[in-house]
Amino acid sequence: MDFAEFLKFDEYNFHLIIIGIVTLLAATVPNLLNNKNITAPIIYLLIGIVIYIFTNNYSSIAVLNNVDIIKKISEFVVIIALTNAGLKIKRPFKWKTWKYSFWLLAVTMPLTIIATAWLSWWFIGLAPAAAILFGSLIAPTDPVLAADLQTTKPSEKDISKTRLALTSEAGINDGLAFPFTYFAIFLATKGMDYHNWISEWILTDILYKIVVGVAIGLFSGWILYKLIFSMTNKNQQAKISRGILSLTLTLLPYAITEMCGGYGFIAVFIAACSFSNSDKDIHHMDNLHDFTEEIERIFVAFLFVIMGIYMASNRESLWDWHLIFIALAIILVIRPISGWIALARTDLSRFEKFVLSFYGIRGIGSIFYLMYALGKADFGDNGKLTELTAVTIILSVFIHGISAATIQKKLDKYDGS
Repeated sequence: MDFAEFLKFDEYNFHLIIIGIVTLLAATVPNLLNNKNITAPIIYLLIGIVIYIFTNNYSSIAVLNNVDIIKKISEFVVIIALTNAGLKIKRPFKWKTWKYSFWLLAVTMPLTIIATAWLSWWFIGLAPAAAILFGSLIAPTDPVLAADLQTTKPSEKDISKTRLALTSEAGINDGLAFPFTYFAIFLATKGMDYHNWISEWILTDILYKIVVGVAIGLFSGWILYKLIFSMTNKNQQAKISRGILSLTLTLLPYAITEMCGGYGFIAVFIAACSFSNSDKDIHHMDNLHDFTEEIERIFVAFLFVIMGIYMASNRESLWDWHLIFIALAIILVIRPISGWIALARTDLSRFEKFVLSFYGIRGIGSIFYLMYALGKADFGDNGKLTELTAVTIILSVFIHGISAATIQKKLDKYDGS
């Protein structure tokens, strides 16, 4: 018997092994690191680096050759995370839920975009369109990586107004980054003479697309609840798959809104909020939340292992002090100061203002916006833009990730006092 026939390499099965390993990592790593001073994405990045080393530099990642694939994967992760964030909010249509995140969205986000765009234009010479794009994609707090500091699951009472504000901010600001992204795309494709396209941008990319996203989100979340729970008895409801329902609540609002020309990110988050507001059965809500969190973990592991490989294979270009300086300025100066300005007159304590200002975590949402924009226009120096985004995300993962557990413990003591 020739055992070589049984041991021959098959690319398809090899990929299945990789997927199985990544899934195992997603299932175990977050639990092993619970309350530890390190978060799962850091481990995934390190695993990606190790993979690159032990495959003899074979596993290089050509980002600009795979824009569409990376866009689709990051897009799916973001909408799953937005559903998860929406389900966590118990009173989504009360001013109390938004009283702090409103100022982060209205003040901190625009200030971050402006300051970041100016810095990247002035310091490394990005073209105006590229600089505005970078400011737009890096400004939103990521709903995926910010999960460690978000509010409690649906069955648990909100005891932290800080965590609630981070959750509501992360849930809506990914959708609100789209108009600024389109502004950059218009600059790149239609020129600096904004008089030719500014009215189209305001009417279409701000007013129409936001209104459509909100309207479809509200209606789809409400109608899905009515269709599923008002037309079935308790025995039938118990048999409904939490996975199927979670995916329905994610995919239908997103796809319908996108087909109508609206912002699907806004629709998904609002739909989850609308569904959560309608459903008073905590058991159902916890099931939906748990499933979306499991799916989110798998794709986070996959993306950050890939980013670790990219980080190792492009170490020379990423280890540029200009890029590192800008990334650190955004994480340690621009976002914190912008957040503090927004929250200055609120009734929050200094510690709460610090947490909300500092933890504007950058991540998968930024990857999506970059890939989306690169698929729409040429920004002059796409490679430099990609490297700058990657460095900012990587440093955010390490800086925010290493400090997150300590902040969680302090928040728990603070909220319990």
